[in-house]
Parts: sequence; C-alpha cells; structure tokens
Amino acid sequence: MKDYYEILELTALASKEDIKGAYFKSVRKYPPDRFEVEFMDIRKAYEILSNEKTRKQYDLINNLDSDVKENYRLATTYMEEEKLNKAIKILQNMHKEDSKSLIVKVLLAEVYLKNSNSGKALTIYEELTSDEPENSAFAGYLANAYLNRGWHKKAISAYNKAIELDSDNISLWLGLSEAYVENNEYLNARNVLEKALEVVTDIKDNTIIYLELITIDMNFEMFSSIHKPIDKLVEIAINNDEIKEDITSTLSDLASYLMQMEKMEDAKKIIEKATKILPEDKEVLKIKNEIENYIRYIDDFRKIKEDKKIKQEIVDLIAFNVLPNNELGMHDEEEKEAMTHFQEYIVLDNYDNDKTSIKKLEKDYPDFYALKAEFFSKLTNNIERKKLQVEYKKQSGKYKHIADRFFDEDHSEANEDGLNYYHPQEPRVREEPKIGRNDLCPCGSDKKYKKCCGKEL
Repeated sequence: MKDYYEILELTALASKEDIKGAYFKSVRKYPPDRFEVEFMDIRKAYEILSNEKTRKQYDLINNLDSDVKENYRLATTYMEEEKLNKAIKILQNMHKEDSKSLIVKVLLAEVYLKNSNSGKALTIYEELTSDEPENSAFAGYLANAYLNRGWHKKAISAYNKAIELDSDNISLWLGLSEAYVENNEYLNARNVLEKALEVVTDIKDNTIIYLELITIDMNFEMFSSIHKPIDKLVEIAINNDEIKEDITSTLSDLASYLMQMEKMEDAKKIIEKATKILPEDKEVLKIKNEIENYIRYIDDFRKIKEDKKIKQEIVDLIAFNVLPNNELGMHDEEEKEAMTHFQEYIVLDNYDNDKTSIKKLEKDYPDFYALKAEFFSKLTNNIERKKLQVEYKKQSGKYKHIADRFFDEDHSEANEDGLNYYHPQEPRVREEPKIGRNDLCPCGSDKKYKKCCGKEL
C-alpha cells in the first residue's frame, strides 16, 4: 500500500497548507506529460489528504493494526498488479461492512473505472459528489468518469464545477480541455487552456499548458496556430536550464513530424526556434539540415526521379543526400552511412553502365552532381576507381550487421565483400493524399486516424 504522506514527502502532522504546497512541488518535479504514473499517484495522494474527511479515514485505516488495514493494503496491491477482480471483491466486502467509508468508496470506484465498469464507478462518484458537494476531488473524479464514459457534456459541466472549487489544480484544466477536444469543440478547448494560463503561474505548469495547446492545434490540423505557444515555450526554455533539453527534443520531434506531413515551412520555423534554445545540439542541427535540403532540392529531385536517362542507382545515391531519414526508412545516421556506402559501391561496380547518367546529371542537374562531385570525379580515373573498389571491399564488412537489419541473409548469395547485401529500394516521395489527424483511418476501423494508426505519431 502506497503511503500518501510519503508520496508527497510529508509527515502525518502536515497542515492543509503543507499538503497543498507539497502537491505543487511534486507536480513540478513530475509533470504529467512525462511522468504519467507518478503524477497520478501524486494527484491521488493530494486529493485524499487535502479533504478533511477522507484524510481522517485514511489516517484511521493507516494506523489500524487490523484486518481493515490489511484488506485495504491487499486491495491496493491487487490494483497495482492489475488483478482488478480480486481488488473489487475485497473492496465490495469492505463497503458492505462500512458503507460510510469515503476512502473505500473512492478506491472501489477507481478500480471499477480501471476495470471498464464505468457505470458502477459513476454511481459511486455521483453519490460522493452529492454527499460532499464542496469536495473538488470528488467533482474531479466524477468528471473523469463522465469523460471515460464518453459523456462529454456532463464531463464539461463536472470539470467546471471542480475548477470553481479548486482553480489551482492543473489536472482539472487539462481534463476540461480534453473533454472539449473529445466533443470536437476546438475553440473552447483552446480557450480553457488560455484561461488556465491566467490562473496558473508556475513556470512548469505553464509549460505543460503550452504543450497541450500545441497538441490540440496539431490534432485539429490548425498548423498556423502552433507558433504562438511554441514561441512562449522557447521564451521559457531559454531561461530555464531544467527544461531546455526536453523542450528542444519536443520541438525537434514536432518539426520531423511536420516534415513527414509536408508542412515544410512550419517545420523549418520550428526547428529554427529549437536552435535558439540549444544552438549546438547535434540532433537539432541534423534535422535543420534535412529540412533545408528537402526544401531546396525536392522539386528537382522529383524531376530526376522521372528522368529516364538517369539510372535508378544514381537517383538512389542522390536521395541519400536530399531526403530525410524517415523518407529513406533509416533509423539513424549509422544506417544511413552504411546504406550510402553500399549504394556508392553499386555505382562504383557498374560505372561503365552508369557514366552516361552521371554526365547527364552533371549537365542538367549541376546542384545534385555537386553533392557527390568528389566521388564522381574519382570514378573517371581508372587508377582511382580500382583503388576505390579495393577500399570499398575492405570497408563493406564493417557494415554487414546493419545490412542484415534490412535484408534476410538468405535473400541473396552474399559474397564476402558484402556488396550483395544491399538491394536499393526506390526512394519514397509522397504521392498519395495526406491523411489528416481527424480523418477516418485508412485501415477501415471507422476511428479517427489520431485515435488509431496515427496515435503513436
């Protein structure tokens, strides 16, 4: 059984003000966007201890050396172990023995909700809010249960009531905004968070709110709106060493996602803002370079892709210098380096067949030729070309383990130099219609893309 006082780093003698202060301190240490499990424990501890009646009952159970304490401990253990039916059985028996125990009711409703028995959970939460109308925690529980049930309007009403009772609780503001999102009320969802920013003054809480604003804008594909909260995040992060890396990483991921969505100008603006926070960050600079290259070269790359006088292996080689890793199916720079090596080896080994394409590239697409000019120039010299063949053969062995990630070892009769491990795949340039986050998922589930196949993006 988790000790709520220990979770908030308090003693049983803590005052109501101590509990509230400890809650805010803990939330700043474990923000919900990154520490969901810890945040839920913190919130639960605060909601039990901040209410006089539930705290009194918790203290009573916690201090008893009896079957009641053991049953409560066992129920919480089963809950944490996902043995929900066992936890429910124990708590139902405890509730029968003492139907007035608020703390048992709270835990029973929580387990019901976790076990997808939202109807039973709602019955308990409605009883609790009726008996304790001024208890913000109970109002919040009820709102969460309504939201879980899909009753968005009831959830919105309950969250508003909870916020009236405890406007400092950031989780209530976030819950209300989520209820509006689920009800497809974009402006109301944003307005709630904008209002929260007027009430919540803690920097880390504000950071969470700005991140949620960005998430909402992305979900509703309101890409032009994301830049204002991003600017605020950058302003906060530049002056706060604790969150610099996290915010920079978040912005980098967002820029990469927008690049996949072909929102290149938005991606470029965001990655430039990330460089303001950490100008020397290697990952940020890599993504920045990818975006700039993509914007600069993509139109001409589509042309050489369709130019039948330029062989596919030359197009593939140029792709490694133009397309971002996610377009190439590469997970990291090591994979890209290995695949570039094998692609160069193919061109090197087939130079006699490819030299006309290379000359065509130099004449009609000089910018692309310049990307590999040093390599191409060596190919024209017989002595240099033979040296390269020996060198590439020696180097291929060190990339074998990477090639094995992409291709079955039995797929081809790979020789010792490793050349046959690589069979170039055509670089992917998006031609199919883009799927919006709120569009129906193409897998046929009848769910929105953001709730189905796109939920991990």
